[in-house]
Amino acid sequence: MKTDKVFFILGRNPELSHAEIIAYMQSRNRTFREILFEENLLVLETNEDERFDIQEFGGIMKLGKIVFEGIETELITYLQKDELIPADKFSYATFGNIESELLKEKFKSEKKKAILKHGRKRIKFQDGKKQELPNANFNIFYHQHKNKIYLGTATQTYDSNPVKERDMNKPVRREHLAISPRLSKILINLSEAKPRDLLLDPFCGVGGILQEALLKNINVYGIDKEKQAIKDAEENLKWLTEKYQLKSKYTLENLDSRKAPDLQFKAIATETPLGKILRKKPNDNEAKNIIQNFEAYIIPILTRIKKIKKPNAKIAMTLPAIRTFKVDAQKIAKKTGLKITLNPILESRPDQFISRTFVVFQ
Repeated sequence: MKTDKVFFILGRNPELSHAEIIAYMQSRNRTFREILFEENLLVLETNEDERFDIQEFGGIMKLGKIVFEGIETELITYLQKDELIPADKFSYATFGNIESELLKEKFKSEKKKAILKHGRKRIKFQDGKKQELPNANFNIFYHQHKNKIYLGTATQTYDSNPVKERDMNKPVRREHLAISPRLSKILINLSEAKPRDLLLDPFCGVGGILQEALLKNINVYGIDKEKQAIKDAEENLKWLTEKYQLKSKYTLENLDSRKAPDLQFKAIATETPLGKILRKKPNDNEAKNIIQNFEAYIIPILTRIKKIKKPNAKIAMTLPAIRTFKVDAQKIAKKTGLKITLNPILESRPDQFISRTFVVFQ
């Protein structure tokens, strides 16, 4: 069977983005093999002509096919005979660990007016490193791994504009409490929900995760104990389904999650209540209490969810984290009879008193 190699430029939390892509592939029973995963670069070997839509993901900035792999002498021969960029005047940027001298020479020999762009804005990654994001006409993956050089041109770039527009224009927004569309997409993909599945969000709020799931043709069931949240979610989802002519179905219930109906859900994706909005940094004792209270709160809910989901259904969720104080996922798994299929991955920003970890139970 013929194969392709696909590269991904990952977002600000590469570990989380990597987990999202792997879960997406596994849930669809797609054959793949990981070639490399270094910093924010990922290459997968897939079946030939495997199709991806970058807008389905929350953690990918760019993707494309690898057009060359081999040693440097083979690359020189390849560059001499094949056109890499189908334009005479353009700007380009490179992602990877190789200097772009060979590319410069190639474009010069072809008499192309090619301008190498460097970063304008920088994304800070989880490990504290910063990645420059150039503004260029073409983006080239140019990376050496285990004595092999990989070369490819991005064919898709994530477009955040329609996502932002959709999020900003929905009837009801809860800016300080709602999860972003980017993280919502990641949670849905981590849950391994597929089109036509029934997905549960037991803490749906105004429907942020449900919205992104509906756009993926996933049927959704949202629960929230706050009556106003359900009213707001109803308004948002009605607007969404009419505006985008969606055919997926949604159900909303004002209900305590411990009383969630037994519908044998195929997937669960949720942003759990991370605690009240804090106006100041909690001290160690306060942080410890927040985490312990959350653990006591979430265990009976997960015990109920285990009974109302299909046996292999995944529960992708967020857990609160405050500095070194984190929810004990192993303890929760033991108390609920669930198993952890993705160990907690921290997602944090410097301005947050309470951060999140992403975890998947089954």
